[in-house]
Amino acid sequence: MSSNPPPISLGKPSLRHRLESYYSLVAPAAIADAEKWKRNFETIHAKYGGTVEGETRLATKLAKKYGERVRLLVAPPHRSTVARRGGGRGRGG
Repeated sequence: MSSNPPPISLGKPSLRHRLESYYSLVAPAAIADAEKWKRNFETIHAKYGGTVEGETRLATKLAKKYGERVRLLVAPPHRSTVARRGGGRGRGG
């Protein structure tokens, strides 16, 4: 982890820092192997990263697995660093 954390946002560096901070408290072994952690993080980011909804699902999943004492900090929606298509709230489909 760097000495200057990235600002809290929905960006990839922010999620990585927040997850590393979380895991350092609840399951340090999950981040002990740097190469394995890098692969695991890429999978986590692909599935949950970039949206408040995804991060909220991840935080809920982690709380069920590790308990409620420490929760993953979810970035607020106004901190999005990703340009959204059409500026709408939902996804078209």
